[in-house]
Amino acid sequence: MMRKVQLTVAAAAVVLLATACGGGGDGDDQRAPAPGARSCSAWVGQMDESERWSAAEELLLNAKAADGTEGDVTPSTSTVRQFAVDVGALCEQKASDELLAAVADELYASGAYIL
Repeated sequence: MMRKVQLTVAAAAVVLLATACGGGGDGDDQRAPAPGARSCSAWVGQMDESERWSAAEELLLNAKAADGTEGDVTPSTSTVRQFAVDVGALCEQKASDELLAAVADELYASGAYIL
């Protein structure tokens, strides 16, 4: 439960930071929001396969770091692939505005993703 609260707080901080930083530009900044700040609706309707792959890898590494696991171990291709599939499946069940960081945390907490 504590880890879920930590990740939720971290996701909220990312959203607040992205919002605060996004207001001062000239409107030409087309950078995508951090994967954790994106919602299930973005995963399902806006992100292409490459973006989902990159987001799945980053979300998985962020969940590992929030868990306090030491080391910088890149997940295997099969682990990222399965995590991306599972994020998509869970997003189908969640509200469209559910943050990907929260979905990733829920999946990582299941213990199925050994890096």
